[in-house]
Amino acid sequence: MLTEQEALARILALVSVLPSERLSLNKALFHRTAKAIFATVALPGFDNSAMDGYAVRAAETQGKAPLHIIAEQPAGKDQQLMLPPRSAIRIFTGAPMPRGADAVIMQEDVRAEGASIVCIEPVEPEENVRFTGCDLFVGQKIMDAGERLTPAKLAVLATQGLAEIEIVSSPRIAIVSTGDELVSAGQPLEAGQIYNSNAVMLEALVRQQANAEVTLAHFPDDLPAITEGLGQLIATHVFVILSGGVSVGDHDCVKPALAALGIKPEFWRVQIKPGKPLLFAQSGRCHLFGLPGNPVSAFVTYQVFVRPALALATGVPEAELRMPAVSATLAQPLQNLGDRPHYLRGKVVDGVFTPLGSQQSHALFGLSQGNALLRVDSGETCAVGEVRTVLIY
Repeated sequence: MLTEQEALARILALVSVLPSERLSLNKALFHRTAKAIFATVALPGFDNSAMDGYAVRAAETQGKAPLHIIAEQPAGKDQQLMLPPRSAIRIFTGAPMPRGADAVIMQEDVRAEGASIVCIEPVEPEENVRFTGCDLFVGQKIMDAGERLTPAKLAVLATQGLAEIEIVSSPRIAIVSTGDELVSAGQPLEAGQIYNSNAVMLEALVRQQANAEVTLAHFPDDLPAITEGLGQLIATHVFVILSGGVSVGDHDCVKPALAALGIKPEFWRVQIKPGKPLLFAQSGRCHLFGLPGNPVSAFVTYQVFVRPALALATGVPEAELRMPAVSATLAQPLQNLGDRPHYLRGKVVDGVFTPLGSQQSHALFGLSQGNALLRVDSGETCAVGEVRTVLIY
């Protein structure tokens, strides 16, 4: 049986970044950049006023002598104005600075006297002026490869006149549930049946993490049906994520189905709790994960194994492949008497981690109320007040 580290290393060794494609800026939200992007247009592209007011020579605002208003420069086309001595030019926010002017005095700081102004509060040279390239200079790196495109980042790209951006292609992901006991939402439950919550959870985890084309499928505990269905999905998807059917019961058909398809698992079973019966297989360009059927087991194994694999495939930088981590103080003593590392579910509030609810692999409600996982090694004891690293979900 592999350790977590061995299993993850095997998975990541077989995953590569998906091909890139060009996408219009207005459709690129939350995609990942395929390569670094550098500025070709300075921000701002010209010296301009940061205020509504008057373009002046700063030295001439120190006294009370009137400054004659000779022209007006609105935002827009540069009128190529020149400021003579002892003069002012009416100017507006974003308007090009006239030649000869070295500052802008706000309109609130002057008194109008006919066609002249008197400066009430003087200004210093360069005051209220935005200079060429002060925000972004030509050649400056705007984004690294693998950055997620947020609204603000798309706005910066728009200032460069880009209509399209090269992004990492969206993965095609199939989420497969198995089992005769599962019933779709809206259908009546019969004795021994449960609603299919894992498919909902796994689809949400995928969509939370990446822009993906998601296919949902459900197969009964029937070997021919699972074999045929998996064969079709593996041929057309980059990731296939199964829930259930990977253990050793008489009705667990995933491993026999893979054998019938000629696919040998890279591994089956990992030293982790919850989530021991984890399967991973590779077929062509498809990565197949067989997650346990218990919901908490499926959640934990997704976070530990599927999440970094999907992150790598979608171009996420290596430093961001795994769950974000924070330091937290333990609210109570904890002990793991088992033979596998145990991921405890809990909640971090104000830097304090408290376990929540039952820690059994079926206990979904406690997971839904928490926000963090704490990994406790086999045989490890943790004292109250101890500071530990917890993983935030």
